[in-house]
Amino acid sequence: MDDDLHVVHEAIKLCAQRWTLEILTALGQRPMRFSELLREIRPAPSSKSLNDALRRLRDSGLVHHTDDTGAGTYTLTAAGTHLLPLLSSFMREMRRWSDTYRDGCAQPTAADTGPA
Repeated sequence: MDDDLHVVHEAIKLCAQRWTLEILTALGQRPMRFSELLREIRPAPSSKSLNDALRRLRDSGLVHHTDDTGAGTYTLTAAGTHLLPLLSSFMREMRRWSDTYRDGCAQPTAADTGPA
């Protein structure tokens, strides 16, 4: 696999893992404690699932955890902050694509089929 494609593939795999988009979206609003994330995300993940997802996102450099007050707070890192609008744009485009081609009902246009 081409190196560029491999890097993109790994990033997509990370974003596709359960609770990633929900966590990044919630933390894009403001820093939150663990219990706040549990209340904010709907449907709510189990504590274990949320903890595992937060650990994965911390290990990937997208989320930072501080525990200086005894009530740890999660925030987006610079990388997470940069990624969030890219994901939003990607999700909008995927929705547009899905609306057009959902269930294979849309007929391909000449541009889709190329030269005859």
